[in-house]
Amino acid sequence: MQRHLRVTVEGHAYDVTVEDLTDTGNQLYPDHRSMVPSNATAPVMAPTAAPAAPPASTGGGSSAPAAGAGGGAAVLAPMSGVLAELNVAVGDSVKSGQVVAVMEAMKLKSPIVVDKAGTVATIEATVGDAVESGAAILTLS
Repeated sequence: MQRHLRVTVEGHAYDVTVEDLTDTGNQLYPDHRSMVPSNATAPVMAPTAAPAAPPASTGGGSSAPAAGAGGGAAVLAPMSGVLAELNVAVGDSVKSGQVVAVMEAMKLKSPIVVDKAGTVATIEATVGDAVESGAAILTLS
């Protein structure tokens, strides 16, 4: 089933056509999870090993410690982009689920949330820095 919608993003209106791929009558994508057309064969990908350590630098030229270095836990950038906001300072206490920073990539802002409570031990990047995916933004003790 197709629906025609108007989506407004930051004041700009876009007319879009959306197709519901969960519709059981859809023959082009019979398995909506695969997103592979029924007339194509899906590539088979072998599992790959996880990288040994996150990248060791940020775009700002500062060094990023590996997760757990110095007894602390590194808060890592989930994607490559620019650090748009930094909501904490060294010495601040943070709670699990708290937004500590905001990354921006392709005009999309994504909050960075900590998964455990702690105290900000170091800050590895500053607002405006280009940060690689997996680089440490800050460490918690």
